Amino acid sequence: MSSSKNTLLRPFTVIVEGNIGSGKTTFLNHFNKFDNVSILAEPIEMWRNCNGYNLLDFMYKDPIKWSFTFQSYVQLTMLRQHSYKTSTSIKLMERSIYSARYCFVEKNV
Repeated sequence: MSSSKNTLLRPFTVIVEGNIGSGKTTFLNHFNKFDNVSILAEPIEMWRNCNGYNLLDFMYKDPIKWSFTFQSYVQLTMLRQHSYKTSTSIKLMERSIYSARYCFVEKNV
């Protein structure tokens, strides 16, 4: 097998970054029609229901009190997604674990 063909068979991850509401999810949904691509959107529902608590809502209502808790949970959920093994060779993700840290965590410290 040629090296260029080997490169195409190697699994890889593409991270889509952007501002809140910029169309990241819409962009990712375009790739749902391809069988060799797994789409992992931000796990917003997990943030809205953490054992019955809406951490996202808490963070928006009282960021001084809830930013650290919320961002800690975001980091855990994003790490889970980064580590998730897919059945496809291409994984498209919304935001990286690094953007959560550098764009949200350090901004709120």
